[in-house]
Amino acid sequence: MTTTAPRRTFLGWTGVSALSAIGAIGAVGAATSTSPALAKNPATDCGQLALGKPSATGPGTKYDAAGHALNFPGNTLICHLNQPGATFTALTDIAAALRAQVGDNNLTWTPPSSYHMTVVDGVTNAGRRPGDWPHLLPLDAPLEDCNRYVADKLRRFDLGMDLPIRMVADETLATQTGTQFLLRPIDAAENARPRDLRNRISQAIGVRHPNHDSYGFHITFAYYIRPFATVAEERRYQSLWLTAIQELRRRVPVIEMGAPEYCLFDSMNDFKTQFLLARR
Repeated sequence: MTTTAPRRTFLGWTGVSALSAIGAIGAVGAATSTSPALAKNPATDCGQLALGKPSATGPGTKYDAAGHALNFPGNTLICHLNQPGATFTALTDIAAALRAQVGDNNLTWTPPSSYHMTVVDGVTNAGRRPGDWPHLLPLDAPLEDCNRYVADKLRRFDLGMDLPIRMVADETLATQTGTQFLLRPIDAAENARPRDLRNRISQAIGVRHPNHDSYGFHITFAYYIRPFATVAEERRYQSLWLTAIQELRRRVPVIEMGAPEYCLFDSMNDFKTQFLLARR
């Protein structure tokens, strides 16, 4: 049974309020810097980023060439954004402003209701490989059996940490064209908590993806489906994207995430909460 309705009130973490009306997204530049160590100049630093390559389209992937969500079932552990809440409102506003400037030709935009931070990538029906599939299950096991197996492990799992998980939007994490609000824990001590949680969940469900140790936290707002026509167009997008991340940090200096949720999904547009991880 899903628990979508109670989830929104259970999470209860709305972040530190630092809201103001959103202006033109390309004009927030200097005003967004909260720390000299964090600030990038989107107008110039985007030239240091690698160019991107669409990778989420085609058979067995998340979207078709037209940007329509494909059947891509699986399970995952995520933190949805509290709705209503400061982070959700800011993300929705900023993504809409970015979309108005970028358009739909190169990106397919995810619905705001799907906005979340992944804690641990679970299993997908398309990813039946050692490391990406529970090691105690055969690789040809039905996905439904895998979903039940992972759920059983997580229902008995001890969250083992206090909430919220506190994150900061940080554009300096960008290395190439992306479609995510890049996040990092607020400090080294905070970083140790979700990293330890990821390790314990991985051990409990028997899944350890190749990027387990290097995984970067984020909130996806779109997927890159078609290359930009020119390098100049892609650089313009990179600048707008970095500015959007800065604007999120200006509006919500600390993003607070609640209890991770075990979710099932059929596509990237809808994640159905089954239950919340809890302390045992």
